[in-house]
Amino acid sequence: MLKRRSACCACFAILLVLGGCKSSASDSSAAKDKQKIYSMTDVDNEMKEARVTLQSSRDEVRAFFKSHPKYQVCQDTEYMLVARMRNSKVDPHASDQYIVAAYQPDGKVSNLEVGPPEFSVANLPSYCH
Repeated sequence: MLKRRSACCACFAILLVLGGCKSSASDSSAAKDKQKIYSMTDVDNEMKEARVTLQSSRDEVRAFFKSHPKYQVCQDTEYMLVARMRNSKVDPHASDQYIVAAYQPDGKVSNLEVGPPEFSVANLPSYCH
């Protein structure tokens, strides 16, 4: 009876350890599922939901990026802002999405572009160190 009880305890301990390994593996895969690869449409929709469009003010654009910390602001000047969504942190093969806002002298957005660096004439990655 004592051998049977210790064998049951050993089996229970093994199942507990294996079950613990399985749940931590599923937790890490769940964390990867939560990390999203943002497309141009995703970024564009987030900006539209926040009402960041042409004719938005410089302060409204800055407020958007302050309230959305997953974006990295690379350059923020009086005449332009360059930011990016770091998709390459989630998947090294995914393109980062860049946002370029150019401002008029009065501080309103005159041009707003979203896209991967391959879509731009400028060397956008050079703005992000």
